[in-house]
Amino acid sequence: MTTATYWQAIDRFRAVVAADPDREAVIYPAGKTASGLPDYRHLTYRELDEWSDTIGLHLTAAGVGRGTRTIVLVLPSPELYAIMLGLLKIGAIPVVIDPGMGVRKMLNCLRAANAEAFIGIPQAHAARVLFAKYFRNVRVTLTVGPRWFWGGPTLRSWDAPATASRFGTRFRADAAGPAAAKVAARLEELLATVADARRPAGEHRAPFDAFTLRERVPAPADEVLLIAYTTGSTGPAKAVEMTHGNLSAMVEQVHAARGHVEPGTSLITLPLVGILDMLLGSRCVLPPLVPSKVGSTEPAHVVDAINRFGVKTMFASPAVLIPLLRHLETHKTPVPTLHSIFSGGAPVPDHCIAGLRRVLAEDAEVYAGYGSTEALPMSTIESRELLGGLAERARLGDGTCVGRPAEGVSARLVAITDDPIPTWAHAEARSTELAATRGIGELVVSGPNVSTRYYWPESANTAGKIHDGDTVWHRTGDLAWIDSEDRIWFCGRKSQRLQTAAGPMFSVQVEQVFNTVPDVVRTALVGVGPRGAQRPVLCVEAAPEANTAALLVRLRERATQFEVTAPVSTFLFHPKFPVDIRHNAKIGREQLAIWAAERLGKDERR
Repeated sequence: MTTATYWQAIDRFRAVVAADPDREAVIYPAGKTASGLPDYRHLTYRELDEWSDTIGLHLTAAGVGRGTRTIVLVLPSPELYAIMLGLLKIGAIPVVIDPGMGVRKMLNCLRAANAEAFIGIPQAHAARVLFAKYFRNVRVTLTVGPRWFWGGPTLRSWDAPATASRFGTRFRADAAGPAAAKVAARLEELLATVADARRPAGEHRAPFDAFTLRERVPAPADEVLLIAYTTGSTGPAKAVEMTHGNLSAMVEQVHAARGHVEPGTSLITLPLVGILDMLLGSRCVLPPLVPSKVGSTEPAHVVDAINRFGVKTMFASPAVLIPLLRHLETHKTPVPTLHSIFSGGAPVPDHCIAGLRRVLAEDAEVYAGYGSTEALPMSTIESRELLGGLAERARLGDGTCVGRPAEGVSARLVAITDDPIPTWAHAEARSTELAATRGIGELVVSGPNVSTRYYWPESANTAGKIHDGDTVWHRTGDLAWIDSEDRIWFCGRKSQRLQTAAGPMFSVQVEQVFNTVPDVVRTALVGVGPRGAQRPVLCVEAAPEANTAALLVRLRERATQFEVTAPVSTFLFHPKFPVDIRHNAKIGREQLAIWAAERLGKDERR
């Protein structure tokens, strides 16, 4: 008989429930106020604990348990956190994916997961039914929202706590007076009575005693806890196995990054960060956003949430931070409680970091984070160190400094190659090749939070992992060098390097030099022609009002000033770079390379 297990870090969550059960766990948008700002409701730690227990017990009764791969396609919401906690409490394996990669690519990825359970919103279930061949092994389904043309239970039918899924406790931005408040309270009381009356006689909140969940034992640290897909924005999407030990280490690293200070109230734009912060007792505020298009998030709503709930810390990508900075600068709105910002998901421009320093309190901290689905975080750097001369070095061709390895993470370099490196002995045999690339190599990392295996495809394990006794090094696919103070300098993706007749060239290292030229929005270095004889071409997205003829003169002059940019003599202006949908930051250099080749081919035929 299989032993019933759970993720041991859940004990942290239960400790918060025991110590402060009425503390708000999730504060989430629910409609709008009369002023047009989001209205909010909340779920307490006790309510979230009871709700996730209910879900976990129903799933257990349906045959979901230890090791059951369960696709979760639910928008950021109280429902998502209750479902995730319910799965983690019963040792099941959530399978999560970024829907922004596109339907066809997402379906192929999810088919490879070979999942047995599927939890999703109606649109996700519609895809499951219409493309049934991709989900042949799914035997348990749960719909979050109304059920359309398929069977199975809905989350509402599992009797989620009334305070959570149906009504909640409201936070109002503009109180309408005591009389209106009494009317609203009475209305919610009547609605709750109606909801109770509709429940079939004899129905209970859970199929059996919730204390059965406490009888489970912690799963081994090396057992798979979560399968998360990479976005596929800079290469084929892969299914990453994260173990119980990996996620537990992330909790400790997040806590250490804040100096082991309680997070207080956090603004959450990435669900995994919300889970980690809940284990540390945070009040997690979810601003209105579309997960696949976080760049469309309204900055005024973010500022409103920060000030309304006294947000102390936030994690966000540049797609959120850049518009937020513009809003704060334009409207001069203070955010006095915001003490720390952690950026991730895509590189954050140093001008954004410098701007945030200007608008935040003097003692506030802004961290630029570096990581990936396989290793989060890998490194961080605080704004004061970055702006103390390191950002200027990026403009001189050194690459982008992403800080020192995170707590417990080790970083090394291996020679640049597309071939597998099965063992560390093989890596050492090629170490002399680093001299030919000026000390720049592929960054490899290991540590308690670093995934050691891909679930799919199997070939990714051969290409992406190096075995060194009991240690497994993860090949990041990023090119970098490490300075004498152990700081990592990112120079570009390995798959996007150029191989010219004069030697290799690295995208980010070159682009940072040109990005400082006035009227340049961003640049992208691409290669045209066969490997080994590629022609370096700099694609340029210019400001709308730019005089491109004058800008071209400045770009050519800039190219002659540095050794790393000297080979660049071809410049092409592009109206708007292709970028990833989610972060609006990762440039589609592969697409630009095709465009550049076509453009140059046409010019040469004239």
